[in-house]
Amino acid sequence: MSTTIQDGTGSKRKVRVNEGNRLLVDSITEERAVFNSVEDGNTFIVSTDFLSFTGVTGQEDGVIYIKNTSSKKMLVHHIKLWSGTAGQLTKITTYRNPTLGTLISSAIDADIENINFGSSNEYDGLGYQGDGTNLKVTDGSVWGRHYLGIGNQQMLVMMWNGAVVLGRGNSLAVTCEAPNGVTVNLTCEIEVYFE
Repeated sequence: MSTTIQDGTGSKRKVRVNEGNRLLVDSITEERAVFNSVEDGNTFIVSTDFLSFTGVTGQEDGVIYIKNTSSKKMLVHHIKLWSGTAGQLTKITTYRNPTLGTLISSAIDADIENINFGSSNEYDGLGYQGDGTNLKVTDGSVWGRHYLGIGNQQMLVMMWNGAVVLGRGNSLAVTCEAPNGVTVNLTCEIEVYFE
């Protein structure tokens, strides 16, 4: 007895099978963040203004902080940092679940935009930025250390494609330590989506 798989739209087309007994199908593959933005309108960019930090040895300056206040999961697609000037390497540190420090308590709102321009969905979390005046992160656990390169127009991309998940109440912060006596210009963006 044979089974026929037929198109359910009424066209009476049947599924094709090749000589290796495999169904012939087409599919579209796209990143989850793209699918989420197009279909649900729940993908956002959290970004800082153009910031300047003058380095003091051993002093970290808060760059950006995000926190999930939603009942949905917040998935981090990527963090990008751009540097306009630097004569030496700038240290970049990421923190898991920080809750204290002037970066958080001084609450300078970061820019937050839905990347689906036709969506009216709003970001369901917190997003704060530094201001170059040594705003601190004083707790949380270090979970990443990076260097931002030497020279003009350096970029650091930490790409996770949604593998970093912030549940309700979880947070993430990025700090920088500019070289001693050197002023470093930075801007940062974090792309997140909710599911």
